[in-house]
Amino acid sequence: MPNGRSVLKKTVPLLLILSLAIGGAIALVATKPQVPPPEGEEKVWVVATQTADPARHFPVVTLYGRIESARASRLTSSLSTEVVDILCEEGERVSKGQPLVRLDERDAQLRLKQRSAELAEIRALIASEQHRFDSDQRILESERRLLALAQQEVERAQRLKAGRLAAQARIDEAQQVKLRQDIAVAQRQLAVQDHEARLARLQAQLKKAESLLAVAQLDVERSLLRAPFDGRITRVAASPGNRTRPGDVLVELYALDALQVRAQVPNAKLASVETALNGGHALVARARTGTQQRLELRLTHLAGDIKPGRGGRDGLFELKSPDTELAIGDIVSLQLQLPPVEHSLALPREALYGNDRLYTIHDGRLKGHRVERLGETLDNSSAPPLDNARAATTANWLLVRSDSIAPGDPIVITQLPNAVEGLKVRARGASTP
Repeated sequence: MPNGRSVLKKTVPLLLILSLAIGGAIALVATKPQVPPPEGEEKVWVVATQTADPARHFPVVTLYGRIESARASRLTSSLSTEVVDILCEEGERVSKGQPLVRLDERDAQLRLKQRSAELAEIRALIASEQHRFDSDQRILESERRLLALAQQEVERAQRLKAGRLAAQARIDEAQQVKLRQDIAVAQRQLAVQDHEARLARLQAQLKKAESLLAVAQLDVERSLLRAPFDGRITRVAASPGNRTRPGDVLVELYALDALQVRAQVPNAKLASVETALNGGHALVARARTGTQQRLELRLTHLAGDIKPGRGGRDGLFELKSPDTELAIGDIVSLQLQLPPVEHSLALPREALYGNDRLYTIHDGRLKGHRVERLGETLDNSSAPPLDNARAATTANWLLVRSDSIAPGDPIVITQLPNAVEGLKVRARGASTP
């Protein structure tokens, strides 16, 4: 019992001290002076702007095309013979009339001689027929005179018989002579009349022989294949010693002065392109080949059909410099300049939010605008971009139009991650290209 009292005497003071310490701490916290919280400030975003300047701009559309030639030939053999010599190589540039392949011409030469002999024979027959006709005419006159004499002899015999100075046998003999002469005259006259028919038949044979001779001469000429135009060889499909048949392809080449670019014009741009072509407006384009070679082109016409599975119609572009060193099949990227659009804005790509939204600054805050996308342009000036020296180095600009944007409005051309209408911003300054 005494031990319990001593423990209690030691514990109570400790508890009182702990309680006083806790109470003092609470009192200090409660009596701490209150500091007013700082007021929050709205963040201001610094953006670049461009002054709205609606003007006349030329839209461009980017296309991808392939270089080809409007004139490409496959030279084939017209003879059944052997290849004697190949006079060209693949990739070689050739001139019009230059020999390319030599074929064995001996068979063709023999046929040419045969046709020449047949033609000479027909001409000889025509000359003989003319001589025969002249002879028949002369003989016919003689036959007619003989007929007249025979007729006189018959009449003389009849008078003698009437005077009882000649027998009936003499009359019969004279009549027989007259009848035979009648037949001779009729036969000779028929020969003269048939002259035109015989001559026409020979003339037809002459034309046939002349045609066959011309074919034989062509076969001899075709034994040496020549370039039909200034071009470049793309394929040599024959070798010396090969046996060729009519129709076998020996050489393929294309014309250097007929190079063009075929590119698909999307359906969305077909209406404006067709309208411009039908109105006589020149549609020009700038292209770059896979070897970074620059080309100047002009859209001459559209293809006559739309191939299945295609999203547009092929356009055929003519080179302004046809002597450019190009290879068919090369893929090119070209930018076609379309007719100008009035009251349009040329802006950097960063100005567009989504597909059809821009922001301007009004009273230090963003204001949204719906815009109509018109495509792209090579420059934000109103001059034709393909005639502008800066177009070669300037990136494509967006071309838009909006009735709610007034001239002089500052258009935001900085991409903000949290752009909403009413956001507080500050313009860093107008941005010029």
